[in-house]
Amino acid sequence: MLDDRNWVKACDAKKVGREDVARWDHSGRSFAIFRTADDQYYATDDICTHEYAHISDGFVEGTTVECPRHAGCFDFRTGEALNPPVCVNLRTFPVKSWMARYT
Repeated sequence: MLDDRNWVKACDAKKVGREDVARWDHSGRSFAIFRTADDQYYATDDICTHEYAHISDGFVEGTTVECPRHAGCFDFRTGEALNPPVCVNLRTFPVKSWMARYT
Protein backbone atom coordinates (compact mmCIF):
# COMPACT_ATOMS: atom_id res chain seq x y z
CA MET A 1 0.00 0.00 0.00
CA LEU A 2 1.26 3.45 -0.84
CA ASP A 3 1.49 6.12 1.80
CA ASP A 4 1.03 9.83 1.05
CA ARG A 5 4.77 10.31 0.52
CA ASN A 6 4.71 8.11 -2.60
CA TRP A 7 1.98 10.04 -4.44
CA VAL A 8 2.60 12.85 -6.91
CA LYS A 9 0.03 15.61 -7.30
CA ALA A 10 -0.89 15.54 -10.98
CA CYS A 11 -3.36 18.37 -11.26
CA ASP A 12 -6.28 20.07 -9.56
CA ALA A 13 -9.13 17.56 -9.82
CA LYS A 14 -11.56 20.38 -10.53
CA LYS A 15 -9.70 21.12 -13.78
CA VAL A 16 -10.70 17.78 -15.30
CA GLY A 17 -14.29 18.01 -16.51
CA ARG A 18 -16.75 15.16 -16.11
CA GLU A 19 -16.42 12.68 -18.96
CA ASP A 20 -13.25 14.39 -20.10
CA VAL A 21 -9.48 14.04 -20.13
CA ALA A 22 -6.60 16.37 -19.31
CA ARG A 23 -2.95 16.12 -20.23
CA TRP A 24 -0.34 16.27 -17.50
CA ASP A 25 3.41 16.33 -18.16
CA HIS A 26 5.83 15.18 -15.48
CA SER A 27 9.50 14.16 -15.51
CA GLY A 28 9.69 14.13 -19.30
CA ARG A 29 6.55 12.00 -19.75
CA SER A 30 2.96 12.77 -20.68
CA PHE A 31 0.00 11.31 -18.81
CA ALA A 32 -3.73 11.43 -19.47
CA ILE A 33 -5.99 12.07 -16.45
CA PHE A 34 -9.61 11.00 -16.92
CA ARG A 35 -12.77 11.80 -14.96
CA THR A 36 -15.96 9.79 -15.38
CA ALA A 37 -19.55 11.01 -15.09
CA ASP A 38 -19.65 9.67 -11.52
CA ASP A 39 -16.42 11.46 -10.49
CA GLN A 40 -14.02 8.53 -10.66
CA TYR A 41 -10.48 9.40 -11.77
CA TYR A 42 -8.08 7.32 -13.87
CA ALA A 43 -4.61 7.88 -15.32
CA THR A 44 -2.82 6.34 -18.30
CA ASP A 45 0.20 7.03 -20.44
CA ASP A 46 -0.77 9.83 -22.81
CA ILE A 47 0.95 8.45 -25.89
CA CYS A 48 -0.99 5.99 -28.06
CA THR A 49 0.61 2.55 -28.27
CA HIS A 50 -0.04 2.34 -32.03
CA GLU A 51 1.53 5.52 -33.32
CA TYR A 52 2.64 8.75 -31.68
CA ALA A 53 -0.45 10.75 -30.71
CA HIS A 54 -1.60 12.26 -27.44
CA ILE A 55 -4.53 10.28 -26.06
CA SER A 56 -5.58 13.41 -24.16
CA ASP A 57 -6.46 14.97 -27.53
CA GLY A 58 -8.91 12.13 -28.17
CA PHE A 59 -12.66 11.81 -27.83
CA VAL A 60 -13.95 10.47 -24.50
CA GLU A 61 -17.24 8.60 -24.30
CA GLY A 62 -18.21 6.68 -21.18
CA THR A 63 -15.04 4.88 -20.11
CA THR A 64 -13.37 4.78 -23.51
CA VAL A 65 -11.07 7.19 -25.26
CA GLU A 66 -10.57 7.27 -29.01
CA CYS A 67 -7.09 8.05 -30.28
CA PRO A 68 -7.21 11.22 -32.38
CA ARG A 69 -4.83 9.84 -35.00
CA HIS A 70 -6.32 6.52 -36.16
CA ALA A 71 -9.52 6.12 -34.08
CA GLY A 72 -8.32 3.14 -32.07
CA CYS A 73 -10.07 2.97 -28.71
CA PHE A 74 -8.92 2.15 -25.19
CA ASP A 75 -10.78 1.48 -21.96
CA PHE A 76 -9.02 4.04 -19.80
CA ARG A 77 -9.94 2.23 -16.56
CA THR A 78 -7.82 -0.79 -17.50
CA GLY A 79 -5.78 0.48 -20.46
CA GLU A 80 -7.20 -2.31 -22.63
CA ALA A 81 -6.88 -1.79 -26.40
CA LEU A 82 -10.42 -2.26 -27.73
CA ASN A 83 -10.19 -2.16 -31.52
CA PRO A 84 -7.70 -1.96 -34.39
CA PRO A 85 -5.39 -0.45 -35.20
CA VAL A 86 -4.45 -0.40 -31.51
CA CYS A 87 -3.46 -3.80 -30.16
CA VAL A 88 -1.16 -2.95 -27.24
CA ASN A 89 -2.72 -1.80 -23.98
CA LEU A 90 -2.00 1.58 -22.42
CA ARG A 91 -0.11 1.60 -19.13
CA THR A 92 -2.35 2.69 -16.26
CA PHE A 93 -1.50 4.28 -12.92
CA PRO A 94 -3.26 4.36 -9.53
CA VAL A 95 -5.13 7.58 -8.77
CA LYS A 96 -6.69 9.08 -5.72
CA SER A 97 -8.71 12.25 -5.71
CA TRP A 98 -8.37 14.70 -2.88
CA MET A 99 -11.35 16.65 -4.22
CA ALA A 100 -13.68 13.81 -3.25
CA ARG A 101 -12.79 14.39 0.40
CA TYR A 102 -13.78 18.05 0.35
CA THR A 103 -16.86 18.26 -1.87
